[in-house]
Amino acid sequence: MLKLNYTDCGLFLEKVPAPFNKVATQRMMLAVQVGEPLHLEPGRAAFLLPQKINGITHLKSIANSHTRDTINVTPVDDDFIEVSLKGTWIANSPHAESGTFITALAPECERLLYQLWQVTQ
Repeated sequence: MLKLNYTDCGLFLEKVPAPFNKVATQRMMLAVQVGEPLHLEPGRAAFLLPQKINGITHLKSIANSHTRDTINVTPVDDDFIEVSLKGTWIANSPHAESGTFITALAPECERLLYQLWQVTQ
C-alpha cells in the first residue's frame, strides 16, 4: 500500500506493508483518543514526476496494463507527467488541504512508484 501525506511542507510518499483496514483503523482510533474529527472519503490524489527519468516508460506500461481508473499517467508538458491514483482521503475535515491519502496497487506498481518518487526527492 502507498501512503501519501500532504502537509504544509509538501508531499511525502511512503510504502506501507500494512493493509488498508489496519491503517484506517489505527487512524480512527488515534482521532477518537485525542478527540479530533476525522473524515474519510473515496477519491483521487495526484503528483508530478519528471518525464525524463529512468522508469517512466515502464510506469506507463504498468498503468496501461492495470484498470485505467486505479492509476492514470498523463503528460502535463514536455518536462512532467501527472500520476493520478484512486484511493481513500483521510483528513480532519472534508475540505482539509492537509491529510493522508492511501491506495493499494499491484506490488510491482507500488514499488516502481515509490522508487521513482524517491529519485526525484
